[in-house]
Amino acid sequence: MQPRVSMVMACYNKAKYISGMLDSVLAQKWDNIEVILINDGSYDGTREVIYQYEEKLTVRGYTVVIVDQENMGVAAAIRNGLKLVTGEFVCMPDCDDLLHEEYVSAMVKALYEFPDVNIVVCNEVRNRWDIGFAPVIGLPETILVSNYNQDLLKKYILRKISTSVAVIMLRSALIYKLDLIKNFIIHLSQTQEDQIWIPILSSEKSILHLQRPLYSYILREDSIVTSQIGIQQIRQYAETRSLLSQNTLENCIDSINKLEFYFFLVILCKYSFIVRRISRNHQLENYKEYYVKKFIEAVNDTDFLPYKLNENLNQKIGFSVGFNAVSNYVTQYFSEKMNTLPTVRNTKGRLIAYGAGFVSKSALEDFIKCNIVPDEVWDIKAQQGDQLFEIPLKQPDFDSLKTEDTVIIFLYGNQDVEFELRKTDSKIFYFQDVLNDLSAEYSGEFIVKQIK
Repeated sequence: MQPRVSMVMACYNKAKYISGMLDSVLAQKWDNIEVILINDGSYDGTREVIYQYEEKLTVRGYTVVIVDQENMGVAAAIRNGLKLVTGEFVCMPDCDDLLHEEYVSAMVKALYEFPDVNIVVCNEVRNRWDIGFAPVIGLPETILVSNYNQDLLKKYILRKISTSVAVIMLRSALIYKLDLIKNFIIHLSQTQEDQIWIPILSSEKSILHLQRPLYSYILREDSIVTSQIGIQQIRQYAETRSLLSQNTLENCIDSINKLEFYFFLVILCKYSFIVRRISRNHQLENYKEYYVKKFIEAVNDTDFLPYKLNENLNQKIGFSVGFNAVSNYVTQYFSEKMNTLPTVRNTKGRLIAYGAGFVSKSALEDFIKCNIVPDEVWDIKAQQGDQLFEIPLKQPDFDSLKTEDTVIIFLYGNQDVEFELRKTDSKIFYFQDVLNDLSAEYSGEFIVKQIK
C-alpha cells in the first residue's frame, strides 16, 4: 500500500482560487493523501467551496480533515495543521496555487530512493529552486545537495535559493525531531517559510533537489508581497520578517558566534528586500539611497568581511552588484568564470534583455551603470512605444535571433523561455551569471577598500 502523504493547507479568503488547487489535488497520481484544510476565519465563501470539495476528495479515496478557526494568520494555521498530521510525508502547498499531477508521487519517489535524506524540493514552473543561475547540463534529475557547514542556511537567509515551503516535502518525523510545532511563532504571522526552512537547514546535512517543475505559483494582486506598495508597508514587512528570522534562529543555533553571524546576514537581507522592492516602484525612488546607505553601514560596522564598502556604491555600480559581491563572499561562493562580460560587451549583433518584471526592475539599471546596455528589452506584456530605463520594450521575437545576437535572461530560471531561446543560434546567459562576473570585475575599483 502507498504510504500516506499529509497535505497541510492554510485557507483564508481564497474563494475565487481554491477550487483550482483542490482540482489539482484530485488529479494527483497518488491515492493515499490526507488533505488537512485549516480555514483561518474566512468570510468570502472559502468555507463553502471547501464544503463542496469535501465529498469529491473523499470519493477520490482521500482522508479529509477540515478545521475552522478564528483568523490567526498563516503561521498559526500551518502550525495547527501540522498537529493533525498522520502521514509518513508532509507537504504544505498554498491554497491558491496549482500542483503538477506528479507533485506528490515524484517527491515521494525521490525520498524513497534516498532513505537517509529527510527533505526534497522541486522546481516551481516559472523558477528553479536554485534561482538565477544557468542550469548545469547533464545532471541527473534528482540531485543530492550538501549542506556542509550550514551552507544552504546562509544561501537561504540571503535569498540565493527559493524560499517557498510549497515546493518541499519532508518526512513527518522531522516535525518532531526539530520541534517545529513547539517552536512555531504565531504572533508574527505574515509567513511560515522561515519557521520551516531555518530549522531544517540548521539541522540537515543534505537535501534532495528534484529538478522538475511540479508546482505553479500564481502571483496575485492581493498577495502579501504584491500588495506592498507604500514605503511603510515595505518597511514593516521587512522588519517583521527580519524579527521572525532572528527569533527562529535563536531556537536553532546554539553558538553565540554563529548566531551573531546569521543575525548579520538577516540584516543584510532586510535592507536588500527594501531596496529591491523600492526599485520596482519609481514613486519610492527617493527612499532608495537611504536604505542603500543603511546596508553599507551594516556591512562596514562588522568584522565579518575583510573589507569596507565604498559609500558611493549605488552611484558607481548599483546596489545589485554590491550586494552580490558581499553575499558571494559570506556564502563562500566563487563562480567559475563564464566568460560572460567579453561576450556580452563585444556582441556584434543585438544585446537583448529578456524580461521586464521584478528582476529587471531591480537589476537592469545597475547593469547599465556597469556599461552593459541592452539594445532591446523583451517582455510578453510589452506594448508599442513602451520603454524600460529608456530602452525600447518589445514583444519577444525568437525567429529574429541570429548567431551574432546575445540574450541575458532576467528571470529566475523560466524553462519555457530558455527552451525557446536555446533553439536559436544566439548566445544565452542568465542575469545572475553576468552579475557574478560584474561583482568580481568591479570589486577592486568601486566596491571595496581593504582594511589597513
